[in-house]
Amino acid sequence: MTVASLNQEFSDWLVQLRREFHRFPEPAYKEFKTAETICRELKRLDVPFEKGVGGTGIVARLQAVNSGLLIAYRADMDALHLEEANDVAYRSQNTGYMHACGHDGHMTIALGILRRLKDTGWHANGAGEILFIFQPAEEGGAGARAMLDSGFFDDKPVKAVFAGHLYPELPVGQFGIAENICNAAADLFAIRLTGKGGHGAHPHQCKDPIIAGAHLVVQFQNLISREIDPLASAVVTIGQFHAGTAANIIPETAVLNGTLRTLQPDMRERLIARIRDMVTGTAKSFDVEGSFEIKDGYPALINDPKLVAHAIKTTTEVFGGDATRIERPRMGSEDFSFFCQQWGGFMIGIGCHNPHEGFQYGLHSSHFNFDENALVAAVLLFENLLKRYLDGGNGKSLAE
Repeated sequence: MTVASLNQEFSDWLVQLRREFHRFPEPAYKEFKTAETICRELKRLDVPFEKGVGGTGIVARLQAVNSGLLIAYRADMDALHLEEANDVAYRSQNTGYMHACGHDGHMTIALGILRRLKDTGWHANGAGEILFIFQPAEEGGAGARAMLDSGFFDDKPVKAVFAGHLYPELPVGQFGIAENICNAAADLFAIRLTGKGGHGAHPHQCKDPIIAGAHLVVQFQNLISREIDPLASAVVTIGQFHAGTAANIIPETAVLNGTLRTLQPDMRERLIARIRDMVTGTAKSFDVEGSFEIKDGYPALINDPKLVAHAIKTTTEVFGGDATRIERPRMGSEDFSFFCQQWGGFMIGIGCHNPHEGFQYGLHSSHFNFDENALVAAVLLFENLLKRYLDGGNGKSLAE
């Protein structure tokens, strides 16, 4: 089976739908037009759904004629606060927002899988049920947790949950599979340093929080390079450093905001403790006051090993042995991890750059775009992953 296995009308429909999503990106929990478009297509496909789950989320349910397992497929809906730089006909029409993380593709793929299952008559001959979860607020808003907290899924015995994510590093037709940890845990932290402001020409009369903050930034990099095993992975990034109002004024306060990325819980706890120690020590050393606050983010995304084996087997059989790429964990976070903690799940990377052009721009770039042949490839793969899990005997054996 190849990317060309689907007819042109189906492929054109996928492209048109993706571009419609792309033109009207919306931020977390405000995906109103996006939800309307999804509901419109679900109605056309005659698939029942519930909307307003966890805010703007939607859950569609495709049930086969024969009883069987209940599984789920998730697609995220929200866009990023980013001005698009691409000069394309389907460029974002919502100023300051862009689908720069591929969520327009993810929603299109989910609807494409639904249509394929309907078109091929799986619901009339297969066994089991599939929940298609269209989730809001993946980009920092913990939409997956909001959907779970809504209570909607409390009486739904989901046995496994699947998802895909566009990987611009890989070409169309290749798929990245992490055998265990897929994405890092992410936490946000804030540091506030309070000193004594004054004239920039008289630093001896002041207690400079900027100097203290600058030392902290450097210390955090030493923390990673000198206290963490070189073969382990962790990231401490300061993304914001706010202080001062004029070039000749030493300010009273400095605020540093950052992110911590880890793969293991013990590593996370150790680094949080060390960052706290460094803030306390640096504040004392520079005779300023220091506070440290951390906000729990997304847990690490861990792929279920049985689903990984199922995915490798299916990917190889559908696309050939060269299609599967075993991936290392990624330090980016993903709130699909909340669903995986609840039910056990699996995320696969979908290659999406043109093989003849190579990698161009990464996720979260204002120039990000992808080869739309990736939509067809992903639909074909997940159609087979889901059907084989439920119909081929895989469902029972994998769920035991």
